[in-house]
Amino acid sequence: MAAAVAATALVSGCATQPPVKGALAPLPETVTSFGAATSDGWLYAFGGHKGERHDYSVETVSGTFQRLKLRHGQAWEQLPAAAPGQGLALVAYDGNLYRVGGMAARNHEAEHDTLAKQKLYSLSLVQRFNSRDRRWEDLPPLPSPRSSHDAVVLGHKLYVAGGWDLAGSVGKPVWHTNALVLDLDQPQAGWREFPQPFQRRGLALAALGTQVFCIGGMSSDNETSLAVDIYDTATGLWSKGPDLPDGQYKGFSCSAIAQNRHVYAATLQGDLLRLADDERSWEVVGRLEHPRMAYRLVTAGKSQLIALGGEDGEEEKIPGLELLTPSAQPLPATPMTTTAEASNFHH
Repeated sequence: MAAAVAATALVSGCATQPPVKGALAPLPETVTSFGAATSDGWLYAFGGHKGERHDYSVETVSGTFQRLKLRHGQAWEQLPAAAPGQGLALVAYDGNLYRVGGMAARNHEAEHDTLAKQKLYSLSLVQRFNSRDRRWEDLPPLPSPRSSHDAVVLGHKLYVAGGWDLAGSVGKPVWHTNALVLDLDQPQAGWREFPQPFQRRGLALAALGTQVFCIGGMSSDNETSLAVDIYDTATGLWSKGPDLPDGQYKGFSCSAIAQNRHVYAATLQGDLLRLADDERSWEVVGRLEHPRMAYRLVTAGKSQLIALGGEDGEEEKIPGLELLTPSAQPLPATPMTTTAEASNFHH
């Protein structure tokens, strides 16, 4: 996404991961709108879109699954592939990885010449990668197909919010109005739906304490958004958080993660943002060397983050990984750039 791991040491593995000191190997396959998570000292990446923006086909949707040992960071290991998907989420829990929903094209490259003729379908597929047996296992599917959403683990529960349902080139997408939760200790009990007070896709989720933060995205009116909505899992209530700072594409296809009692986010503007302790504002605590969208932020130990994948504002995919160490004190913000829309970016 992206970034879809919980803010606890149990899920992220950050309690045992030493600081990353060297350069990290670039992604073997440059993608946008993919899933990534860290677990037990490994960085995992799954799926994504490997073609040019707005060019969707069977050939451009990836089912590649790979991981990188963060202590060494020199070579990616190929893992068993799974059904291709983009605009999905990947989360880690109890040493296993979970891929949630997504979208895949059913047309081949030679079968379309316009975006309107591309056959894009959201997926209800949910799978767990059993790290011990190194195989994928099917879990209860989503109640309805969903893509361009995000997901996080909080405690032993998997939360999903945002997204839409694409059903080919005919008809309008269905925007989801409910969020979802699945007990990962008892997955066969199935998904529970509950109302979400927004309709947005291309958003990012982060989990901290008892709260799930739903950050940025694009509304059902095709307006890019700076909004932050917060769901308290203890009370079942929603509240509003502070808007993201403005910038190009606003908060569309941003990424977010929770680490060491803080929520971090970054948009195409390029500033690494941290939610203030009073949850009333965002602080600038770093800067991406290569600002990007449709990428993922993941944790790397207790004090570092990694930005990987995605593309810049000129539609160029970014293979390199950036290691980020948030500043303890806020930094000056980067001057705002022109805001643009991205209504055809399917994420």
